[in-house]
Amino acid sequence: MSRDTIASHRSWTERLRLPFPLLHDHDRAAARALGLYRTIGVGSWSVELFRRSTVLVDDEGLIAALWANVKIRGHATEVLAAGRALRRAGGGPLNRPGEPGP
Repeated sequence: MSRDTIASHRSWTERLRLPFPLLHDHDRAAARALGLYRTIGVGSWSVELFRRSTVLVDDEGLIAALWANVKIRGHATEVLAAGRALRRAGGGPLNRPGEPGP
């Protein structure tokens, strides 16, 4: 999810051969609703940033798990395990949005 253009997302998805679409969040509404967007003050300036996060979506298009403030080391393995657990459980949610990842 980012504010990048739909064309940019399509190119990124094709280049990395991702088996899922990326969300184009042009107005930051999804990021704000999920708590994945923050504003930080730098002196008299404000900088708006997306938090590095992962959202696992089930087969129904519902959020099954959410990791906010992701630490890169070991994260992919953790998400893969959660995805596999979700698949074994039949696609239902693993945790509610805003809770720590599984």
